[in-house]
Amino acid sequence: MATFLYKCRDIGYDCGFEFSAHAREDLMPRIRIHSRYAHNIYEMSEETKNKIEAAIKQID
Repeated sequence: MATFLYKCRDIGYDCGFEFSAHAREDLMPRIRIHSRYAHNIYEMSEETKNKIEAAIKQID
């Protein structure tokens, strides 16, 4: 089973947040919560969403 990994620093933040999940769609809700509380991002632009999607990596 594949695992998907997101690292906040991969989109340019000086932040150690990392989150992994077995389903890619399980990442975004957790990333949104982190973005809100750690970076005060309450509404994500399409550009930010695209950066996040591009930063998600599949690991085995």
